[in-house]
Amino acid sequence: MSIALYQIRLYWDGRRGAARNGDDTHILVEAPHLPGTDSAGTLEEIDYAPEVDVAQVREREGDWREMTADEVAGAEVLLASLRRPERVREAATA
Repeated sequence: MSIALYQIRLYWDGRRGAARNGDDTHILVEAPHLPGTDSAGTLEEIDYAPEVDVAQVREREGDWREMTADEVAGAEVLLASLRRPERVREAATA
């Protein structure tokens, strides 16, 4: 799935990825940490696209699995942080 096809998307393939919330897209060069979880260093891949009901992760020594409720909440917090009010104000005055 392309990051550009969806308004909300978090993707990490083990080497690179992207996070998108609306018009705010950030290229990821290191694995994202999902706030509220102990995911730091344990998730090898993430594919989160709620518009098409995709919410999966793969740990280093495992297969793909559905994200837990805490992981989904962490992804939502991470993506919400991309749309900070100060960014909106800066864009409006530019």
